[in-house]
Amino acid sequence: MSAFKPMDDQGAVDHRVLDQALEWLVLLQSGTSSAEQQAGCLAWRRADPQHELAWQRLAGLGQDLRDSTRSLPAARTRQLLQARSHPSRRTLLKGVVGLGVVAASSWSVRERLLLPQLFSDYHTATGERRQLQLAVGTALQLDTRTTLDLQDRVQGPQLRLNSGRLLLTLGNAAPVRVVTAEARIHLAPLSQLMVSVGLPGHRGTRVQLLSGSASVSLGQGPGQVLGPRQQVDIEQRMSLVTPVAAAASAWTQGLLIAERMPLGEVIAELDRYRPGLLRCAAEVAGLRVSGSFSLDQPDASLDLLARTLPIRIQRVMGYWASVTAA
Repeated sequence: MSAFKPMDDQGAVDHRVLDQALEWLVLLQSGTSSAEQQAGCLAWRRADPQHELAWQRLAGLGQDLRDSTRSLPAARTRQLLQARSHPSRRTLLKGVVGLGVVAASSWSVRERLLLPQLFSDYHTATGERRQLQLAVGTALQLDTRTTLDLQDRVQGPQLRLNSGRLLLTLGNAAPVRVVTAEARIHLAPLSQLMVSVGLPGHRGTRVQLLSGSASVSLGQGPGQVLGPRQQVDIEQRMSLVTPVAAAASAWTQGLLIAERMPLGEVIAELDRYRPGLLRCAAEVAGLRVSGSFSLDQPDASLDLLARTLPIRIQRVMGYWASVTAA
């Protein structure tokens, strides 16, 4: 795999344009796009310089990986690159959880904290994403393994994110507050925000403002105002404000788009979407990865990584998997 070369043009791209580019990328990578759809993508790219810039940034990241699949049969390529499947819930597991809820009345508070998904207002299972309409003009999308509580306050609605990641889109409605163990975020109307807790790459809370305005504070302290495409990380203290990555919201489309991301972080992100245990050996965790990967088909993404990196995927009964040096 050749060394990654960032694009020379680092101008800002509107997140809505990036979302459109992601949709075109998913369609064309699926291997099922028609000639009319391919022509439509080309027309969209030519319609505005921002469209072409967004396309080049996303499509250019994974060129080495896409090149590696050209010799594969079309059906295999679709299996590796398509990111549109939706795993079903496990009926047996739901039954077990139901029994657990009945018995939970005698549990201590400490034990309840071990299974927050049983006591949260909203939660998603492994591999599941969920869209919610909380109120008129307030849309919410939850990532996999996310737990969330919806609380009413005198000053307005409050969302408590306990784990995972959310995307909150607020229309012309009342301001909304999002709280985590580390931070309090006030989101202004006509804004879009992502908040994550304990994800690969950061231990605490990450706040990413895609559009509009938001204020982030630690406890009762003064707030840090964020502008569009700005983010902060919060653990014991707040980091400096940095730019939001161009494809930070790709997970909403079922994609992980990496730009020189450590392999260990890529594997950790795929692990969140894959039932079972997935581990990465320290000897290969530092390898840099650039490309687009399906979150809905994590095992196919692992196979794609193994074709382009000096690594080996070892699986045991389809449940345990480890990534080691080849």
